[in-house]
Formats: sequence, C-alpha cells, structure tokens
Amino acid sequence: MKRNCTVVPASLCMAAVLSLGLPAQALAGSPEFARTAEEWARLRDNVLEYEEIEDLIHEYNATVLNNEQQYRRDSAKTSQDLVEDLLDEADDLWERAADAEEEVSRITSEMSARQAETSAENNVDDGVTKYLEYGLAEKKIVIQAQTSMNTYYKLQYQLASLQKNREMLEVVLTSAQGRQSQGMATYAEVLTAQQNLQNADAQIAALQSQIETARQSMIVMMGWSQGAFPEIRPMPATDVERIAAMDVEKDTPKALEADYTLRLHQRNLENATNDENRKIYRQSIEDDKQQIAMAVSNTYQSVIQARNSYDEAVMNLSVTTKNWNTANTKFQLGTISRLEFLQAEAEMVSAQMDVEVKNLELFQAMETYDWVIKGVRS
Repeated sequence: MKRNCTVVPASLCMAAVLSLGLPAQALAGSPEFARTAEEWARLRDNVLEYEEIEDLIHEYNATVLNNEQQYRRDSAKTSQDLVEDLLDEADDLWERAADAEEEVSRITSEMSARQAETSAENNVDDGVTKYLEYGLAEKKIVIQAQTSMNTYYKLQYQLASLQKNREMLEVVLTSAQGRQSQGMATYAEVLTAQQNLQNADAQIAALQSQIETARQSMIVMMGWSQGAFPEIRPMPATDVERIAAMDVEKDTPKALEADYTLRLHQRNLENATNDENRKIYRQSIEDDKQQIAMAVSNTYQSVIQARNSYDEAVMNLSVTTKNWNTANTKFQLGTISRLEFLQAEAEMVSAQMDVEVKNLELFQAMETYDWVIKGVRS
C-alpha cells in the first residue's frame, strides 16, 4: 500500500534496540529437528516480526507449552478413559473425606468428590476434544499477540500527534504570557494556556505508559522476559486487494468447516451418553452455525467500514496538507504568525497520524475476517 504521509514519528524510526541479554527463548516447545536451522535462527534472532508471531507463540508461550504437556498426557485417552480418571479422583476424595479430622476438610473433600462424579457422568471429552480445546486456546493467544502489536503501533502514531499538538500549545502559552506583559491578555487566558499544556503533558505521559505496557505484554507472550528489548519490526503493509478476494457466500462454508468451537461441540455430541447432554449439544451446534454465519457477515462489514474510514482519513489529509501549504507560504511572506502556522502544521500531522491509525485498523479488520474463516471467532 502506498503511504499518503511523509511525517513518521521518531519512535518508529528507532526500530533496532539492542537487548542487554539473550531473549528468554532458549527452550522451545518443539524438538530441534522440527524446524530447519534457518527457521530456528529466525525465531531466535531477538527480532520480533508480525509474520513470526504464530510460530513464536507455538514455541515459547507459557500457556501453550503447558497445554502441550497436558495434551501429551491426554491425547490417547478415550472418553471412557477420562470417565475412569474422574471416578478414580472421586474415590480418592471420598477416602480423604473419611480420614479427615477437621469438619471443614471433610466437607470440602465430599463436595469435590461429588463434583468429580457429576463430571464423570456428564463427560463428553476425549483426546480429540482436548486437541480442539488446546488448538483454539493457542490460536486465540496468537490473535491477542497480533492485536497487541497492532495496538502498540497505533499508540505510537497517536503519541506523535499529541507531541506535535503540545508543541503548538507551548507556543500558545508563550504568546499569552507575552500579551499579558503588554496588557493585551488576562491572567485567566494565561492560566488556561498553562492548564492546556499541563493536560497535554499528562496525556503524553499516560500514552507513553500504555505503549510500554503494550510492549511488555506483547513480548512476554512470545517468550521474552519483561525487561527484554527485542527489536520490534514495523507492521506489514496493508494489502487492500485482500478485500476483493473476500466473498461472504463462499467463505461461510469454509468457516463452518474450520470452526474450532463447532467441531468441538460436534465431538461432544458424539461422546454424549445421555439424552439431556445430546439435546444440549445439538442446540449448541445449531447456535454455532448461526453465529458463524453472522461472524463472517459482520467481520466483512467491519472491513468495509474500516476501508471507508481509511479513505475518509486520506481525504482529510489531502485537505489539511493543502491548508498547511497555504499557511507555509503565508508564514514565509510574514502575513500570518508562527502560532497560526503551527496550528495548520499540527492539524496536518494529526491527519497524517490518523491515516496511519486507520490503516492499521483496516489491517486488523481484515485479519479478524481471515481468522473467522480459519475457524476462530472472537
């Protein structure tokens, strides 16, 4: 996608930040032979790229690794195997209750034993359902990480806009103070200008804090320590041609076939051993089908809305750029003040950053649509 702005915040230009130590990615989830040397080098290079997120989550996310260990224990188990596990757990709890010396411990163990027996009676899980549950959990973490990276850059652009506006407010304060000294402005005007500048400083500080929180959350999800500083590469370019390939009618059957939750409920129905549970899962399956169709349609509409918002932002940038060019000419000729020039410049920079934000929102909307087609609904 061609960019329609020329001003890029300095924080985005500083792409490479050297870590003080190696990333906390020494122990991956897969064995060394699962990937080529080049693939491992790409994942271990202390550089975060959007395209690597899914692989990084798979290899280094703590929740995913814990789920993988649990799945290895449960993958070969049938529904009956899990029922027997629950009944064994219930027996142990009943024995613990019988041996308990304190009334509270006895009651707690008995309650847990009954819960285990109820779970055994209603069990609809097996190795297949565990695979689907853990797979869905992993994909949702990937989506969370991708969204975090998108948000991280949107906040950067918003910060650039605030910083430019602060520059203008500083001149407004200086101007008000100068006019006050000449008896042309009141103390109230100066006080208002001071408060506006202080508010801008507070907004900037809050946004900087949000950016750092987003950065830490993002890298920790992919295996780095909270205090690490991997290089975070820019987001991929937004390819609007992806929209032309979207077809709600054709994509809905794909989403139905791929949907993790629907597949899980279908397997639950197969494993159900009583009529009440069968009724529940048949209804869940019908609800899933309706919700999937709605999700495909709704996320597509979100893509179209995001594209329209982006187009409007581009048009607004064109207007503010023309206004800035006019203000620049007048400023050079001395027919407007520096403050008036900075106001026009601040509006242009705000419009530039808004284009970038709307661009990222369009990218996110397309990613959300694609995830629904791949079987993951938010």
